[in-house]
Amino acid sequence: MKTRAELDPAAELPKRGRGRPPGRRAGPDAESEEGEAGSGRGTDAGKSVGAVLNCVKILKFLSRARAPVSLTHIVQELEINTSTGFNILRTLVQEDYVRFDPQGKVYSIGLGVMELARGAATVASDVNMVRPLMERIAREHNVTVTLWRRIAADRMMLVLEALGTGNMRIKMSVGQRLPLLIGAAGRVMAPRSGLSREELERQFASIRWDHPLVFEDFMAQADEAAERGWGVDNGNYAVGTASLAVLIRNEQGGPLMACTATMFLNQFDAARAGGLAAELEEVSRALAPALPHL
Repeated sequence: MKTRAELDPAAELPKRGRGRPPGRRAGPDAESEEGEAGSGRGTDAGKSVGAVLNCVKILKFLSRARAPVSLTHIVQELEINTSTGFNILRTLVQEDYVRFDPQGKVYSIGLGVMELARGAATVASDVNMVRPLMERIAREHNVTVTLWRRIAADRMMLVLEALGTGNMRIKMSVGQRLPLLIGAAGRVMAPRSGLSREELERQFASIRWDHPLVFEDFMAQADEAAERGWGVDNGNYAVGTASLAVLIRNEQGGPLMACTATMFLNQFDAARAGGLAAELEEVSRALAPALPHL
């Protein structure tokens, strides 16, 4: 059993008053992480808990650190109050998610995160089983096929990508996050998002479109997508590109994911769009057995 003295690297630090510690401001990554974590401001998002956000920031920071770091360095980098940072770290040490070296009074990521990683790896394996199917569609149609996961009331994240074989290809980054209503995926997400029309309009107003459209037109396209079974973005999200998406629902019928084919605008053929959508639906059906784990 570790004693407080063994866990307390703050004993050598001067006591600070309340508020943020002095030092260099946190970098843009730290700020954006908090912004993303608190971005689910929809009607079902609830209030973000500051202590949880700080805990997540600390774990992310330690997971990227190349060497063990001191309490002082952590709280200054993340702009967390010293006593708050210490209490979070002490709890994480007790749960084995963080390791504390009493000799150097420094922290590093602990082996306890491996338990969490195993669960995440299972989910990743379930998602990856559709990769060959996505790659076939991308190759045959020379499009970029992507799988987007809704992660908040107003955000979705790219979890899987398959590229076409042409010399010119549209590349996206797995892990990137976009507004829920953007592109063709937004057209299929919106009608079954569980959000009020007022919240949808609020989210829509915050999006920057390369080729803007009015909210009423967007909702008309979303309603059409719900009736037809697939949605289209014809250059609104990014000039010179078009995308087509189908919805992947969770067990309750809500929007879990969207499978999207993105192409250059001159590749889009309205007459063949339905056939491409039908192939994207194959991805949805292939994921059905894994839905309870997603």
